[in-house]
Amino acid sequence: MAEKIDSQAQFDDESESLRKTLDQMRKEAEEEVMRLNDRLAERDYAPDSSIATATERLAMQQEMTMLQQTLEAKEQALDHITEECRRLEDELEDQNIAYDSLKQEVERKDKALKDALAEVERLRLELVEAKRVQQEQPTTAPVEPAPALSEKPKTPRHLVIAGAVVVFLLLSLAMVTLLYSLWGKLEIPLPDLQPRAELTPDPGLPTVPEPSAIAAGEEIVEVPLDQARRVPAAPPRLHQDRLGSGGTGPALVALDGGVFQMGYNSLAGQDFSPAHEVRLLPFMIGLHEVTFQEYDRFARATGRAPPDDYGWGRGTRPVVGVSWDDARAYTAWLSQQTGRRYRLPTEAEWEYAARAGTQSSFWWGYALEPDRAVCFDCGSQWDNRSTAPVKRFAPNPFGLYDTAGNVMEWAADCYVAGYEGAPADGSARIAGECMTRVARGGAFNKPSSSMRSYMRARFAPQTQLNMLGFRVARDS
Repeated sequence: MAEKIDSQAQFDDESESLRKTLDQMRKEAEEEVMRLNDRLAERDYAPDSSIATATERLAMQQEMTMLQQTLEAKEQALDHITEECRRLEDELEDQNIAYDSLKQEVERKDKALKDALAEVERLRLELVEAKRVQQEQPTTAPVEPAPALSEKPKTPRHLVIAGAVVVFLLLSLAMVTLLYSLWGKLEIPLPDLQPRAELTPDPGLPTVPEPSAIAAGEEIVEVPLDQARRVPAAPPRLHQDRLGSGGTGPALVALDGGVFQMGYNSLAGQDFSPAHEVRLLPFMIGLHEVTFQEYDRFARATGRAPPDDYGWGRGTRPVVGVSWDDARAYTAWLSQQTGRRYRLPTEAEWEYAARAGTQSSFWWGYALEPDRAVCFDCGSQWDNRSTAPVKRFAPNPFGLYDTAGNVMEWAADCYVAGYEGAPADGSARIAGECMTRVARGGAFNKPSSSMRSYMRARFAPQTQLNMLGFRVARDS
């Protein structure tokens, strides 16, 4: 295992070196393309009077042709570098998925082995107890008649069970040994994953714990055990503020904040790189996306036109068709009703909450799994058809629902390509012209790749779409 950790460290160093080299090559190619474009523009706008002779005009045309050819070659090289980066990222993601799958199989075998050892220990204790009872019995016990010659002596039941368990134990050991052997031959790098054992629920729990302080009329949905993996070991800390007009606001989960790695080091220079450390103060965030039921109350109170539900129904479905300005108006109304500072979550707060302490592509791992979310290719009954009512799938380890899929969610930040110069304190990025705003989380009609915790999208603040909603945040 130490050798694999050293191998992973070497792999990380090589990946970082390759990322920096490709990033430098990309910047140089982009600068060269810009320089050549500037030179071509200068030639295009050069006055005809500056070209005295036909020979000079011919030389100028030849130079422009060469510049155009050089520009095309540089652009092709830039496209090739970008495509190669994406290919390497896809290979790395495939390796992460293979590692995740193999790790789960090893953990299952390890659990079976521990269960077998526990059963062997239980049987050993039973044998010790049986021997003690036998020794305490009187020696003058009545003599039982000898079995007939045609009858074979029966093997005691506990010895049969013990033998079967020993055989199962040996087979389990052989299987685990084989898996570790295959693991080494595959040479799969070991990403820094959170141990699954810390996130596995107590199998004795019948359902995922439901919050006690839920607004009247909120739909209660029980999550089956096969969907309840990686739920919090303890219920999330929930809070709901009283509204001045009566009733309660959205359910919030209190998060302690802390340091986490935001973004992803993309070899292709995507807008979610470079990965960087962010330190967050405690804050609260919506247990789920704001629903039609919650937003319609605000619309009635303020005389706003209710958004369209596209024929899917309202109630506990997430509200859609609301602009960034509409979402901000809702948080301002909550602030006025409660006396607390409600707002949209910053992009850093949203990613921290969606990752829930993990470093993998999704909070449950690297590969797409069934019964996790609603997206274009998630395999749910709502895929590419409509939104799903909130809380229909198991929550992430922080107790939050639908941070992947269902609807994209507005964030407070202005969109800036890449994280160079991004705030390290988790505050919103609001500098610049701010022509577009950030949205996160994927949607029912978007591919599963868009649900990865670090993926970003952008829209003009006035945009109203059937796959765009929001959840609220509140200062602690």
